[in-house]
Formats: sequence, C-alpha cells, structure tokens
Amino acid sequence: MMAIRSASARFLTGLGVVASAAILAFATVAPAEAQRRSQQNSSEEQDPSENRQMSSAIGEQVLRANEAVSEERYQEAVTILNAVMNREMTAYERSVVLRIRGVSHYNLDNTSRAIDDWLAALATNALVRDEIVALRTNVGQVMLISDRIDEGIRQLEMALSAGAELTVSLARMMAQAYVQAERFQDGLRYAEFMYNNQSSRSEGDYNLMQYYYSQLGRTQDELRVVRSMLNSFPASRRSWQNLRALYARLDQEENAFETAKLMYLNGLLQDQSEIVGMVAYYSNFNNPYRGARILEREINAGRVEASERFLNLLSNMWRQADEFERSIAPLEQLYRLRPTGETALKIAEARFQMRQWAQAEQTLTQALDRGGLSSAETGRAWELLGSVRFQQERIQPALAAYREAARFPTSRSNANGWIRFINSQIQGAEMRAVQREQVLIDECRLTLESERRSIVLTGAVDDDGRVRFSDIPSRCEPYFNLFGEQIREAGMSDEEAAEAQRERDARQEAAASGQG
Repeated sequence: MMAIRSASARFLTGLGVVASAAILAFATVAPAEAQRRSQQNSSEEQDPSENRQMSSAIGEQVLRANEAVSEERYQEAVTILNAVMNREMTAYERSVVLRIRGVSHYNLDNTSRAIDDWLAALATNALVRDEIVALRTNVGQVMLISDRIDEGIRQLEMALSAGAELTVSLARMMAQAYVQAERFQDGLRYAEFMYNNQSSRSEGDYNLMQYYYSQLGRTQDELRVVRSMLNSFPASRRSWQNLRALYARLDQEENAFETAKLMYLNGLLQDQSEIVGMVAYYSNFNNPYRGARILEREINAGRVEASERFLNLLSNMWRQADEFERSIAPLEQLYRLRPTGETALKIAEARFQMRQWAQAEQTLTQALDRGGLSSAETGRAWELLGSVRFQQERIQPALAAYREAARFPTSRSNANGWIRFINSQIQGAEMRAVQREQVLIDECRLTLESERRSIVLTGAVDDDGRVRFSDIPSRCEPYFNLFGEQIREAGMSDEEAAEAQRERDARQEAAASGQG
C-alpha cells in the first residue's frame, strides 16, 4: 500500500503543475472569448454570471500579477492580488483573482492557502462548467498530495458529477486515492475501469487491481489478475511471489510448490528465507532427497548461512531421505561450531542407523558426558548405548545402560523390555546348557554302566566289591570318578561341584572313623 501511495503522490504532484497552468489559462482568457464559449453551451447550461467582463482597473492589476507569475515572481503576484482583494469586484473578477492567487500560493508551497483560494473561486458561482470541472479536478489532486484524502476524493467526485470525463488516468488517480482512504469497495469501480480500459497495462496497474481484489477477499479475481500479469511480465519477481502467496492462501500447496520451483529454476528466489521455504516444500511433498541436495548446494555457495538452524534442517532432510551417512557431515560441522550433547546424540543416532556400533558408542558417551540433554534425550542416549553394546555382544554393559535408561519416563518402557528380553535370553541359554549337560551325564552313565557289567563278569573288583575303572572317557571325567560314581550335577558351577566333593569326602571320613 505504501508503494501505491508513493506512486500516487508522484503522479499527483506532476498533475498539480499542469493544473496551475490550466487555471492560469482560464484566468487570462479574454472576456469576449469567455462570452462566446458561454453562448455555445447555452443550450445545455446557463451562464452562472451575469457579467463576465473585467474592469480596466482590475484587469490592469490582473495583468501585472499574471506577468509576475509567468516570470516565477510568485510572492509579488500574491502581494498585488492581496491589494486587489480589498477592492469592490464582480463575482467573475473575484473568481479570476482567486484562481491566479491560488496558483501563486501553490508555487510558493503554500498548498493550504492555494486550496482555500480555489474553493473560494468555486464559491463565487461565476465559473462555467468547463472551469468548474477543471478547477475541482485540480483542487482534488492538490488535496490528495496534501494528505487531505477524503476531501480530495469528494472534489474529484464532484468534478465527475459536473461532467468531467472519466479517463484511464483519472480512474487510476481515483483508485489510488480510495486505496489511501482504505475505502476499497467505493474505489473498486475506478480500479476496474482503469484495468479494463487500459490498452497497455503497466506492472503498477496490475498491482493496483490485485491489491483491490486482495483487500476485498476476491481471491479468484486476484488470481486471474496475477496470472495475466505473468503473461505480460514473465520476469516479474513480485508477480511470481504474489502467485505463490495466493496458492498458499487457497491451500493449493502443490501449486505453490510448483511456483516456487519455477522461481528457483529461473533465478527469481533471491532471499535466504525464500530458498529455505522452497526447500521445505520438498520435505512436505516426500522428496527430501532433492530438497537436501538443493539446501546443501546453497549452503556451500553461501546463499544460505551455515547456521545451527539450517545445518540441523539439512541433516534432518538427509535422515528423512534415509541418507544417514550424508546426515552426519552437517552435524559434525555444527558440533565444531557448538559442541553440545544434543548434537552428539544426533550424530550417534545416524551412526546407529549405519550400524557403526563402536563409533556410535563413542559418540553416545560424548553426548552423555557433554550434558545439557533433556530428560527424554538422556533416556534415549542410555537406551541407544544399551543397544549398541548389545549388538557388540557386550551383554552385561548393555544391561547396565538399559537400567540407566529405565530411570527416565520416556525410555522406561523400552528399556525394561530390553532388560526382560536379555535376561530371558541369558536364562534360556543357561537352561539349554543344563539340558545339554544332562544329556551328556546320562550318556556317560549308560556308557559306564555297560562297562561296569563287563568288569563285574570278569571279576575285576576291589576288596570292597567296587568296580574301579581303569580309564574314564574324557567327556565324562567332570561328572564321574574312577568308581563310576557321579560327582557333579548338571548346571553346577565349579565352586558348587567342589563344595559337593568336600561334603562327600567328609561323609566318607566319618564313615571310616565309625567303622574303626
């Protein structure tokens, strides 16, 4: 809106000078010529003044003032005409003097007095229609550039009502004035007249029409104007921006995305925020790989700064594209800039996805040592540490990490699940080992029993009637002694087996002492 206001002010300022010349021309017209023009229009309107003659005394002073104006001695002209205003004059003479003095005030940058004089000239009722139309038009323009917007609009509307032709330039002026007054519904007809009757539209014409439709919520009409502007000005960056914003406002995100891509390909995305916004579209439309490539290229080219925000965005987009290895580089760059536990955790997560267990464990340790993690992040770090240790078959360290993770609410459920799983695996392995051991014991017993029967048949027994084996199979030695007696149960540890042997030895000694 400020751009429209400025353009309007420049335009009206130019017309103000032309207006002054027009008033001067009316002021110096010969009385006979004025009468002739009045008579030509007599069939349509009556001459508002009975006498459009000028006395020689007044006429002489008017000519002096007119000469001063032509030589740009405006203050002198004002002084002359101030003296004339103290004389008795006809309405026609007064109207001429006021118009010339108004021109002088205008050129002295005293627009307020200029406007007052011109309005007073109109109030004399001595002007014919053409003069009224011209003077109201000029007064309206000067009021507009003096920020008397509503008054200026009223004068221009009165000029139109008096018979002023609605030209494209006047319609544009009216449309701009109504924009400044924020009266869009009232000014719409002028904007549409300007737009529809302009043979060769400028970018400003398109922008003005679009602005009206935007303010009135007529989005489809706004879209039509923007598309038409792009046909006329395909290299207009502002038009492409407007089209993209319109699609976003209409929730046509895919069209907004396509527009952003075209702008990028044609070099129309210049600001960092615009490039990043376009890259975000790739992520939203499930093409993060393409978006990450563009963002990486723009960071390397320096058009997007290598800040924490954008390095994180680049890494996240690579991760979204399942390019975990490529997600590490921006994170490592960020870690060098600001070595935080949060960044180290993200690096560790990427290495975990790449199954780089040892590197992931090292980075997770750094993350936990750095600190600064939230409760959820700390729990996540311990949980991942348990997982990478488990993958390296370091079961007890893995359990220790999972127990730490179970201290945090967000990771407690998963960590406890892993703890139960690992313990069940450990227990299952122990049970399977006991079962295998029991099968071996049973097989050894059968083997030794078979051999025992053979030895008994041959009479190879000791004085106590016990069979003594000359040799025990090596697989059976941990479980049976030379007499074929079982000395160890399945599942016993070495300590438990040794304790059981001591108890047997003690019983045997006690038995021997009793017999003695």
